[in-house]
Amino acid sequence: MNDKGYTLLEALFQIVVFVLVCHVFVLIILWATTMKTSIMTDEHSKWELFVFEMSTNLVNATSLSVRQNQRTIMLQTANTWQYFDCYHNMIRQRVNGGHVPMIVGINNCQFQLSGNELTIAVEFPSGLKKERTYFVPIIEK
Repeated sequence: MNDKGYTLLEALFQIVVFVLVCHVFVLIILWATTMKTSIMTDEHSKWELFVFEMSTNLVNATSLSVRQNQRTIMLQTANTWQYFDCYHNMIRQRVNGGHVPMIVGINNCQFQLSGNELTIAVEFPSGLKKERTYFVPIIEK
């Protein structure tokens, strides 16, 4: 550079570098916010795990009913009865006197049985509402 002082060319060069750095910073911030919304939230992950686990339980059903004001599912397989309850802020599975939490951190849940279709509706504290309908082929033995 010039030993005689600060030139206009140096000032323009520094401004260009500063503007480029600012643009890169803004792009990184925008990318980070889109990544945050594109990745599944904790509630989505909980729901998908619950849906998978519930579908594995319904595969070998010989009897299915919904009781207690649409808050309990009674499921009979070949040799056991399983109950799925909306209990406080979770859906729990009761088998042989024990309790297994299937999904926790919910505000409300409801079960509906219409023919061979079981519908499970859940509301999370964030206001997110999820619903899944299963076709349950009752196996008569």
